[in-house]
Amino acid sequence: MIQRLWMKIIPPIITVALFLSACGASGTPDGSVPPLAAPAKPVVELTPVQRGAKVYAKCRACHTLEQDGRNKVGPNLWGVYGSQAGSKEGFAYSKAMKASGIIWDEATMDAYLKRPSSYMPGNRMTFIGLKKQEDRDAVQAFIREKTTP
Repeated sequence: MIQRLWMKIIPPIITVALFLSACGASGTPDGSVPPLAAPAKPVVELTPVQRGAKVYAKCRACHTLEQDGRNKVGPNLWGVYGSQAGSKEGFAYSKAMKASGIIWDEATMDAYLKRPSSYMPGNRMTFIGLKKQEDRDAVQAFIREKTTP
């Protein structure tokens, strides 16, 4: 009776042990398991205009860039560089913007985009600003490309 029991139990145990030992084999000569390598992500360098397009996504809700484009919460920005702040027909600018006397160029736009409420107190733009110089430069490159006649 013990011999029959022995013959029923031992072969499955040996089979399971062999199976498990085979599953653990890695195929490397020293038996170690090679680390899983993460797939390499290609490094894509964006041009300033491409980066600016991504940054401009924050502006798109309030501004349009097309020639004869409509005003939204903020004015259409076509031809903004070289124009006087608060002078575009068909948009209700704040008193602060109209009275500023600012001519939009790279320097004035950079200062405004950094923190609009500090640069021009009393303006109605609620956007907090772009902290990174790289973001401000990129969005200006994008806006210039899209809005310069």
